[in-house]
Amino acid sequence: MRRRVGFAFAIVLLGMMMVMAACTNHNKQADTAAVLDVKMDVPDHIDLNKPTKLACVVTYGGEKVDDASEVKFEVWKHGSSDRDMLEAKHDGNGRYSVEKTFTEAGTYSVVAHVTARDMHNMPKKDVVVGNPEQAAAADGEGEHSPGSAEEHRHAAVAISLSSRSFEAGKPAALTVHLTKDGKPLTNAIVRFEIWQAGNKHEFVDADDKGNGKYEAVATFANKGTYSVKVHVEADQLHEHQVEQVTVQ
Repeated sequence: MRRRVGFAFAIVLLGMMMVMAACTNHNKQADTAAVLDVKMDVPDHIDLNKPTKLACVVTYGGEKVDDASEVKFEVWKHGSSDRDMLEAKHDGNGRYSVEKTFTEAGTYSVVAHVTARDMHNMPKKDVVVGNPEQAAAADGEGEHSPGSAEEHRHAAVAISLSSRSFEAGKPAALTVHLTKDGKPLTNAIVRFEIWQAGNKHEFVDADDKGNGKYEAVATFANKGTYSVKVHVEADQLHEHQVEQVTVQ
C-alpha cells in the first residue's frame, strides 16, 4: 500500500514539474518582443548599364510579412547629393524588389525603407558599380564632398521606430527597437534628438527596457512634421538614424 501511495505521489510531483516548466517557457516567449527584421538581397558588385534587381525579405517575429505598409529603396552615389527613392513591388513570400540600371561607376548606398506592423526598419548596404578601378576612380573624385563614403559609413545596426504619429501637447512615448546582426542590441546609450524646422533641437535620453527596446517620453508642442534623430552608442559604435514623424 505504501509503495502505491509513493508511486502516485511521484507521478503527481512529476506532472506538477512539467506544468511549471511549460509555464516558464511560455513566459519566456511572451517576454521576447517580436522585431521587424529586414534582410537585404542586393549584390556586392553591379555591372554598369545592366538592369539589376534590388530586393529585401521582410519578417516579423520570424514569419514572412506579405502586407507591408510601405517598402521603398533609397539609392545614392557617394559624393553626390542626388538620391533616388524607388517604390518596391511584392514578389511574394515576404520578398520585395525593384529593378534599377546604374549608368555611372562608383560606390553606392542602398537603403530599404520598410514600414510594417507599425514599425519601421532601414537596413543599409554599400555596393560597387562598375569594375573596381572605375569605382575607385569615381570615388576619388568626390572623396571630400558632402555625402562621401566616409560620411555615410554606418555600422550594421537596425533601428526601428515603433510609431511615427503623435498628438500635439500630449506626452508621447518614443519607442525604438535595436538589432545588430539580427540580434537585440542591449546595454546601449540611446538619445532622441527632436526638432521642427526653424525651432531649436531638444534631446531626450531613453531608458533601456531590455531585449533591444528603448523608450523615452517627449511632448511635441506644435502640429506638423518633426524630425527625430535616434542616436545609438554601444561599445565602439556610434550610429544614428533620422525619422520624420507627424504631429496632429
